[in-house]
Amino acid sequence: MATPSGASSTSSPSSLASVPQYLWSYANDHAELAKAADDLRRFLAELASGASIDVHTIESRAKTLRSYSEKSEKKLSDGSPKYRHPEAEIQDCVAARVIVFTTRAREDLAGVIERRTVVGDRENPGKSKNNGYDSEHFIITGIRDEEAQARYGSLSDYLDKYPGLEVQLRSVAGHAWAEYEHDIRYKSRAYDLLSEAEKRRVNQWFVEAGGMRHYMDDLFDRIQNLIFPLAEVRASLEPADGSEEVGVVGELEEEFADEPQVEPVVGGPVGVITLETMQRFVASRYPKSEVGEVANLVEVLGHLQQIGVNEFTHLEAVLVDVESSEVERLMDYPVEPTGIRRLDDELLASLAREYADSAPGEDRAQLLHLRLRRLLGRFAIYSIDAGEGPSRLMAAARAVRQLAKLVAERAGLGAAVVGGAVVLEPGALNPSAHPRAVRAAGGVLFVATNLTRAGAEDIMRSLLENAPGANLRVARAGDLLFETGE
Repeated sequence: MATPSGASSTSSPSSLASVPQYLWSYANDHAELAKAADDLRRFLAELASGASIDVHTIESRAKTLRSYSEKSEKKLSDGSPKYRHPEAEIQDCVAARVIVFTTRAREDLAGVIERRTVVGDRENPGKSKNNGYDSEHFIITGIRDEEAQARYGSLSDYLDKYPGLEVQLRSVAGHAWAEYEHDIRYKSRAYDLLSEAEKRRVNQWFVEAGGMRHYMDDLFDRIQNLIFPLAEVRASLEPADGSEEVGVVGELEEEFADEPQVEPVVGGPVGVITLETMQRFVASRYPKSEVGEVANLVEVLGHLQQIGVNEFTHLEAVLVDVESSEVERLMDYPVEPTGIRRLDDELLASLAREYADSAPGEDRAQLLHLRLRRLLGRFAIYSIDAGEGPSRLMAAARAVRQLAKLVAERAGLGAAVVGGAVVLEPGALNPSAHPRAVRAAGGVLFVATNLTRAGAEDIMRSLLENAPGANLRVARAGDLLFETGE
C-alpha cells in the first residue's frame, strides 16, 4: 500500500493510524488516475477532431496527493471543514484544460461536450467577477457514448468511482490573460510586497487588459467567420425563388433519371453497397490511408442508406464533383485521417447541408454541421443565372455540366462542344477524365469531371463564348465571373 505524502515509511504506527482512509485510497488510486487523465486528453482531442475544431493545446493531469490532501483540509470562513466527505465532494482529481483559438470554437466545443458527456455543472467564473477572466468550467460526471466508454476504460473507471472531473475551455487570448494574472497575483512574492495602492493599480490594469482580451477575441471571431462562414453562406444555399429544395434522395433520383449512366470506375466495386465492398472501395479510393474502425464505417453506411445511396454507381455519381485534395486542404486534418473519415467529409462536400441535415442521429448531425463550416463557401461557390436569378451554389465540375446543358438548349448541341472536355461521343474523352453523360436538347453530351477550378473556369468561359446572346451568367462566390456577349 502506498504511503500518503507526509507519512514516511518510518512513521510511527500511531501517526499512520491518524491518516484518513480517503488519503490511503487516493494514494493507491493515483497511478490509475494518471491513466484516466491521459484518457481524458485523448477523448477531448477526439471530440474536437470529429467536429473539425482547431485546438491550440490540450493538457490534462491527475491532482497530486499533496494537493488533494491540502484541498481536503480547507476551511470555511467560520472555521468549519469545506469538505466533510472529500472522496465524494472533490470533483477535480482529474482535470483538463483545452485552449482553442476563438471564442466561437470554444462555444462549438462546449456544445459537443454537453452532448457527449453528462455535465453536472457549467459556469464561467469571470462573468460574476467582471475582472477580465473568461473560461468555461465543466464538471463532467459521465460519458454518454457506450463505445467511447469502452475505448477510454480508465476514464470510465474513474467516473464510476469519483464524483466528477473538471474541464476548462479557453481561447488563446483568454488563456494568456489568465496565466499572467495568476502568476502575478497569486504566485508572485513581489506582488505581495506592493503597497495596497500599488496593488489596486495592478488590479485595475488587469481589468483593462481584460477589455483588450475581449477585443482580441472579437477580432479573432471575425476572422473565423470570414474564413468559415455561418448563416451568410447557409442563406445563399436557399433557392432564389423561395421554393422548397428537392431533398437529397429526390434530387439524386431525378438526376439519375435524366442522365444516361456511364461505366463505373474500372477496378472498383460494383453493385449493391455492403460492409465488405465498402471497405474495398475506401481502401482503393484512399490507398495511403487506413480504412478506419468498422463502427465508423457502419455509421457512414447507415447514413448512405438514409439518403437512398445503396449502389456504387450512385455513390460515384455523388462523389464525381469532389476534388479530394481540395477537401483535404480545407479540412486541415490535425492528424492523418482514416479513409472513412475522408469519404464522410467528401460526401459532406458534395451534398452540403442536405447530408448534415439527413444524419441518422442528433450527435452525428451536430458534428457534420460543425465540419460543414470548413466547406461552405469554399467548395460549392459557383452559381448560374439563366435569366431567372442565380441558381443554388454548386461545385466547379457540376457548374460545367449545368452550363453545357444550358448552352446546348439555347445555342445548339454543337455550341456546347469544348475540345477535351465536352464531347458528343464518350470515346472522345480519356477514361481518366471520368466522363459524365448529360442529356441535353437534341442529344447527349459527355463532360469531363476530374476538373481543377482553373480548368473548369476555362471551360465555362469557352461555353459562353460559343453561345452569344444566350443570356447566361456565371458567378463565383457571388461575384460575376463570365457572361454571354450580345
